[in-house]
Amino acid sequence: MPDQSQVLMARQPIFDKELRVVAYELLYRSDDEKEIANVFNGHHATSNVLVNAYTSIIANQERRQLPAFLNLPREMFETDSLPAMSHRQLVIEVLEDVTVDETLIESVKRYKEAGYRIALDDFEYSPKYDPLLALADIVKVDVLALGMSGVRYTVRQLRRFPLTMLAEKIETYEQLRECIDLGFKLFQGYFLRRPEIVEGRRLDSNETILLQLLAELNSAEPDTEKLVALIGQDPSLTYRLLKIVNSAAFSRQRKIESIKEALVILGLAEIRKWISLIALSGQSRKPSELVRETLVLAKMCERLAEQLNHAETPPSSAFLCGLLSRLDAILDIEKEELLRQIAVSEQIILAVRDGDGPLGALLNNACAYNDGEWSRLKVSDHPLYQRCLIDSLEWVNDTMSQLDSIND
Repeated sequence: MPDQSQVLMARQPIFDKELRVVAYELLYRSDDEKEIANVFNGHHATSNVLVNAYTSIIANQERRQLPAFLNLPREMFETDSLPAMSHRQLVIEVLEDVTVDETLIESVKRYKEAGYRIALDDFEYSPKYDPLLALADIVKVDVLALGMSGVRYTVRQLRRFPLTMLAEKIETYEQLRECIDLGFKLFQGYFLRRPEIVEGRRLDSNETILLQLLAELNSAEPDTEKLVALIGQDPSLTYRLLKIVNSAAFSRQRKIESIKEALVILGLAEIRKWISLIALSGQSRKPSELVRETLVLAKMCERLAEQLNHAETPPSSAFLCGLLSRLDAILDIEKEELLRQIAVSEQIILAVRDGDGPLGALLNNACAYNDGEWSRLKVSDHPLYQRCLIDSLEWVNDTMSQLDSIND
């Protein structure tokens, strides 16, 4: 983990009446807002929180995964732009300033039917909210804004509905005791614990590649091979998609062997949503020399596998091995930790980590030739390696030139 940690988000614990932490609310923060209590709601903020929570390297990440409450703006409800998540791990919050109409109700119903729990944020009772209350699992009542008399009135109205009440912005012990007596089951506020900053490492992706991906994904018939080629040009983006596959929503799937297999597991609809979120969260990284070197090695492994034509070294797996073998340096993360966070097959792990197996042997030889360490090269066909290296250099130079011309 790098020393210069970045602010990924904030999270505020949610407690039960025994004062055990049972969930967290995820809140948007930027690097210069560590101590600011203001929480930004909106598509950009929610995109940042989701991307950071699911694709960043989080410092001191807990093994115990607690449910997360996430503010979802109206446009994300209506456009169905939230990627698939584990329904047990995500509670979707409807914001207090949302306009209640038939469109919103139908959108909330769709998420409810998909298995998500629905929470109403900063709730203040009005009859217009009855259709939402019929769908809600949790209602968050703002103790500070309503005062205890307003809280008691709200509780009387909510008792008509089969839902759980959460008291938020609790600032005194007396408020906590009265809320427990009123029947609240969940509690949140400065008296219990302030929001805590979550630090780690954001992973930026190449903006031009993201735009090309979005264009291809939104075409009438997206070309899977073109998508694979575009993603393969950005090692950080490759890592992020592998990490998404390894998230709770997809963890039951088999371990993957290639970028294409990751696309198949996620599906085009989910890829489109995630790429849109990543683009919306703001990207600025340009290819570095280390990225270029990594792409040369990955392409060389792929070309060697094509020429050698062995069943145990498929070109797509060879490319992924080459990419992952240098990705720890790009991301500034220990290789063991990198491999732990993504869903790749055991043979790829053994090849990248230990140099074992047919893929490991191919990777070792490619690295040796690419680095000019001839004594490590365990083959006699040097001309083949020279041709594959030249092909790879030409491919990377052409690719980077095209990206640079688009940026100019």
